[in-house]
Amino acid sequence: MSAAASSPPIAITGVEVACCLGDDWPVIRAALREGVSGLRPLRELDAATRWPELRAGWIPERGLMLSRQYGPASALAVHLARRAVERRGWSASECAEACLFAGSSRGNLAGWLSPWPGRRQRRVYAASNNLHGEIASAVSVELGVQGGAHLLSNGCSSGLDALGMAWLFLSQGLAARAVVVAVDLPLIEPLLASFDETGLLGGGAAGDPYSPATNGFHPAEAGAAILLEREDMMADDAPRWARVRGYWSASDAFDIVGAPKDGDGMVRCLQRAVSALPGQNIAAICPHANGTAAHAQAEAAALRRVWAAGTEKPALHLLKPLLGHSLGASGAVETALLADAMRQGHLPPNPEGLTPPEGFSLPTEPVPLPHQALVLNLSVAMGGHNAVLALERVSPDRPAAIDRQILAGDVAGGIAEQK
Repeated sequence: MSAAASSPPIAITGVEVACCLGDDWPVIRAALREGVSGLRPLRELDAATRWPELRAGWIPERGLMLSRQYGPASALAVHLARRAVERRGWSASECAEACLFAGSSRGNLAGWLSPWPGRRQRRVYAASNNLHGEIASAVSVELGVQGGAHLLSNGCSSGLDALGMAWLFLSQGLAARAVVVAVDLPLIEPLLASFDETGLLGGGAAGDPYSPATNGFHPAEAGAAILLEREDMMADDAPRWARVRGYWSASDAFDIVGAPKDGDGMVRCLQRAVSALPGQNIAAICPHANGTAAHAQAEAAALRRVWAAGTEKPALHLLKPLLGHSLGASGAVETALLADAMRQGHLPPNPEGLTPPEGFSLPTEPVPLPHQALVLNLSVAMGGHNAVLALERVSPDRPAAIDRQILAGDVAGGIAEQK
């Protein structure tokens, strides 16, 4: 999927995150820069858990997920979206004109299959609380979003799919701005049991997703809110964290749980992205790298096929070893963290000691990123849903009007020199 060449550039203009590293940007940035993992033994959250040594990630501020009206995932989405809009400074009329796309793999099941600690139940909301779509509805109600509210639930690609659909919506002129939220709270016994029975949960050791010894993923709570705006309708001095340059998807059509060993669906998805960005500097990839053995084999094979021997390969930047795997929220959370790092002019380092796929590098220091360099974010979901989003670094001190002209090819090459 790709918008027409004449479609307006779309910028990320606001980002909020809550994850196991916290929900405060300076704290999150410092942890990423220093390679500090937020994963801890699950017994520290739940002393009665059946998986006491399972390393997992949870949001430290539990109050973000408490509401008498909404399920815990909806409450988190409302909090993050409200904070993003307030910090961006959208007016009530700008919120009303926006569209909204949400992504979640398990919705509010965390507050439905088992009691959510500290929450006072209200029976009148029982029907809405067990709807995945309550997440989108709650944000639209609380922010006054009237341009359409949609929820995508494509497993672990849900958050990236929500971002991609919002980008397509804006690219087609159906709205000037969008709110994208993605949340998942998988740390409850029934959900963990389902992963365990399917052989997907990792052991007690810290994750090394491409290691031959990798044995499963480390589950984590997380949420993100991301604001998108058409640059032709933004003020030149509006904040821009990064630019979305495209979104592509492909299905494996192979198996409800497994993936083809050659990574065929991922290959087709990545090749579509590369073909749509000819001559562009694809500097890095944030791969899905969830930690299961089957995915490690398929993803490594896909990367080798798309970037064959002899071609210059982008660096890989893995975030799940630090954050855990937040299912449908993961793609949006990783996009948010990448956009923040790109706004600072670099890419976050990988933790020390990780195993790289053959032929690829995992930099362990922050990597400077030149102006207009691209980063691909890849999400892969059970059932064979593959999604790729392309992000471009935008120089924060360059007026938006100049960047729009450069993208359209209307400015002399000297102005477009990389920074």
